[in-house]
Amino acid sequence: MTRENVTSGRLPGGDLVAALFNREVMALADRGSASNLIGSRWGDLAAEYASTWIGQERSILGRSDETMHVVQVERLDAIPQLAAAASRRSLKHPDLFIVGERNGRPTIQAADAKFSVETARAKQVSPEAVLALRALQHQGLSLLPALDEETNVVPGVFLSPDYLLTHLGLRGRYGIVRPTVSREEVVLVPVHPESFWDGVDGATIMAPLAMTDALPLGIGESLLAGVYYFRLARAAVGCWIDATKPLLTFNDRIDVDEEAVRIEATRRSAHATSAIGLIHQWDADVEAIRRQRAAIDEVTGFPIPGRSLRPLILTYATAAGGEPPSTNQVRRRVGAWYRGALRERLGPILPPVADLPATLQRVASAGQDLGRHAECQLELVVRELVAEQQQNGTEAEDQT
Repeated sequence: MTRENVTSGRLPGGDLVAALFNREVMALADRGSASNLIGSRWGDLAAEYASTWIGQERSILGRSDETMHVVQVERLDAIPQLAAAASRRSLKHPDLFIVGERNGRPTIQAADAKFSVETARAKQVSPEAVLALRALQHQGLSLLPALDEETNVVPGVFLSPDYLLTHLGLRGRYGIVRPTVSREEVVLVPVHPESFWDGVDGATIMAPLAMTDALPLGIGESLLAGVYYFRLARAAVGCWIDATKPLLTFNDRIDVDEEAVRIEATRRSAHATSAIGLIHQWDADVEAIRRQRAAIDEVTGFPIPGRSLRPLILTYATAAGGEPPSTNQVRRRVGAWYRGALRERLGPILPPVADLPATLQRVASAGQDLGRHAECQLELVVRELVAEQQQNGTEAEDQT
């Protein structure tokens, strides 16, 4: 198990475990959404593993002499409206319901996929958390027919990958925070380091980065190495996005050209002494474009001074005969109008620009021109929001 923790001067901290907990690596990786992608992939693999329990007898946590017969596995994380409904009620929900029978009674056990075991919290899979979800059914959100007054709910479990980092985490040896769950609450799921990355966005960029370091343990042999180089791969994606997306952004959807990122990573690897050094240099190269984008954002700020905004909202709401809407609502709508109008007039402004001062002057001039219409737009927005509030109030009265 410990042979996975390769040591090398090319790794931040000197070994793979230290590299994975390097805060700079994590920050760079999350510019490219590394954590979300790993969590999503683990959710799929954990659900796939849990489905192998169907038809089996599973022991109940804390009751060594009791079992439940598993009849189905339901993915709550696949119900799009659940997260929003639970959030409105400040409810936590697990990823999975393990549904079965015990002593002739329908039984549910919650299960949650945790790639990083130190983030597991027992209350998320507790019987109390499961039973609290009943309230959502009264809002027309159908979870499971089995979740009724007759259902027996037993303590839940977490599913984590069976690899070095999980074992170290459970022993409290490494981690951003201390683990709060016991080994008995965690199901260790076998992992295949190579197939783990199948279909994961950015996985093709891992190879040139791993080849730069040439560790004795490859990404196809070690999940530990795979996670490190995937994080660097997504850091590379983050650099590519920052280098290519418009300087004047407005509701832009950035489609990552993964092959272009892989080719650029391969080109840079010819002159790099380490993968992390490659990312550092790439990040530094892109910083000038980030500064250009920040400068344009600064001259395209909200067109109405903050001190004037609330008094104007109150004036226009009173004139419309209604309650004033929230400042945040107004700011979002007027801001969207302003940014959209600027984008329509100036275009996306693709990076990098050769003459930043001239570009800023052009943007500022367009902003000043549009700013003269900002108060008229503000009045329209306030009137729209007041009308919406009144309409919603009428509908609520009709339903009662």
